[in-house]
Amino acid sequence: MKKLLLPTLLATVFAAPAFALTDAELEAAMVKKLEVQLENKEAAQYTAEFIMNNLLTWKGEELPLDQADSILAYAFGNRLMPNGNQVPGPMNEALADTVVEIYEQTGKPVYAQWEIAQSIGDRIPAKDLHSINPVIAKDGSLTYLSTIGVAETAVEMSGGDLGKTVVVGFYEHSLRTINTSKDFGIDAYAPAGIELPHEYDPESGQAWTREVKTFIMHEVRNRGTNERTRLIEEALAE
Repeated sequence: MKKLLLPTLLATVFAAPAFALTDAELEAAMVKKLEVQLENKEAAQYTAEFIMNNLLTWKGEELPLDQADSILAYAFGNRLMPNGNQVPGPMNEALADTVVEIYEQTGKPVYAQWEIAQSIGDRIPAKDLHSINPVIAKDGSLTYLSTIGVAETAVEMSGGDLGKTVVVGFYEHSLRTINTSKDFGIDAYAPAGIELPHEYDPESGQAWTREVKTFIMHEVRNRGTNERTRLIEEALAE
């Protein structure tokens, strides 16, 4: 009997269900913690909801590819040549491969930031590939095209009717690309059944896109800034 005691105990421990919190329980626990720290119940509830939706959520709602009407792709990072010229770099090449994979399954029109469009080349017919290009300054340099700028330009190029859109973005950037697209009236989703690029380029010309921890902090800041802007605009409109 004694010989069976330890194996039986170990089996019981490792077979026991995990005591994971549900999302509702986790948010309620954060509210309690924040209420003590902020000494304000309303602020605690608001902050906990923001954390749940913007810091603990990184995946967007998915759309089956056979329901998509269009494809919208956002670039991530770049490579800088010795002369200062920008080229797409390996992360945008990976995004381009992803777009081509989705196009081959759907045949839907593609609206892609120039780094991705350039990397796609002739793998998608010109009639279906719409490149979203930056403004070129007088000195030949490229004006940075933000996530917001890409969404706005895609709406203009499509005439405002993209239908249901699958959005292709780098994995940790994906949720913000989807949400920004929605802000401009695009019915935007993540592509179901597609693995988004996830491998960082340590030689990226954008320092914040060279490794995951730095980009996560960059992304958290951007999400917070976007929410702050929304709150300010809401207050000014009252």
